[in-house]
Amino acid sequence: MIRINLLPTEQRTKTRQVKLPRVGNVALLGAVGGVIAVLLVTFLVQQVRARGLKSKIAEAKTQAAQLGPQIEQIEKLTAERRELDTHLKVIRELEKGRTFEVMLLDELNKRVPDHLWLTSYSRTDSASVALDGVTFSNLIVADLMTRLERSVLYENVDLTIAERGVIEERDVVRFSLTSKVKPE
Repeated sequence: MIRINLLPTEQRTKTRQVKLPRVGNVALLGAVGGVIAVLLVTFLVQQVRARGLKSKIAEAKTQAAQLGPQIEQIEKLTAERRELDTHLKVIRELEKGRTFEVMLLDELNKRVPDHLWLTSYSRTDSASVALDGVTFSNLIVADLMTRLERSVLYENVDLTIAERGVIEERDVVRFSLTSKVKPE
């Protein structure tokens, strides 16, 4: 059956028509809703992680507070050990230098020829020595210089002074030598 409304248009009851949303609008609303859902899930996951990290930090702080005296003790022992190592190093260097001086003097004693007397021996610096002495001849001074050059501890032996003198009515030669000390 066909229905015809003959009422004038002003009096006609308006019928409502339901319009369905377009497919593009539904997809847009779905995408926005999906993004909001993802952001909400991400926010909740981050909240849970943050709580977990805060509890771990609190745990670590309590452990650090409990281990504080032990850490302090370890730091104190480490500092004492460094100081002790420094002292031991100084002692080793002094010990090494002490025996080296003895070796130098022993080697010099072995190299001094007969009829030669040393009147002074001094280390001018860590790498050289100065010798003063008296003998009867320049040949004996030359013999001492040659012997010292052959030594494993002395090198670059130089005669700085050789002069004639008299001791108890005897003619003598007073001399001064310098020499480099070979490194240990």
